[in-house]
Amino acid sequence: MRYIILVFYFLFTANVYSQSVISSAGKTSSGDNFIISWTVGEVAISTIKNSEVTLTQGFHQPLVVDIAPTGIEKSMILEMKAFPNPTFDKVIFEGGDPVGIYHVRVVDKLGRVLEQKSLPYQDLVLEMSRYENGTYLVEVVEDDSGKRKIFNIIKSYK
Repeated sequence: MRYIILVFYFLFTANVYSQSVISSAGKTSSGDNFIISWTVGEVAISTIKNSEVTLTQGFHQPLVVDIAPTGIEKSMILEMKAFPNPTFDKVIFEGGDPVGIYHVRVVDKLGRVLEQKSLPYQDLVLEMSRYENGTYLVEVVEDDSGKRKIFNIIKSYK
């Protein structure tokens, strides 16, 4: 008798408590031919790969879509390199207008802006030693043209 009650309990709770996610932000929107859903701050996600299989866990599975930039977008990409990556102390930028002013913004993976400053080209170096180990998005925007590039910079120990 206990087993029957236990089975009914699990069947009932599975229907009442369907999948849900607790996150700091998120939304689902839909149109005629699409549904887009996103969350921020999932507690446990992981991706494990080998040569044949990719296993992911988490509420929103990654969907990799390569979008080819149009002619307008391509003209707005800043031709610049950032090195070394990964880094433990500083990132040096190379390329762009050598007499221009650049706006640099450092954002962590939670979307918090950690640093935002404007620099002339000759001072275009980003000090990373003050940040914890992790991955940061660094956006560099050329002041005159508005061209931009976003770098995925990894901060690690020596």
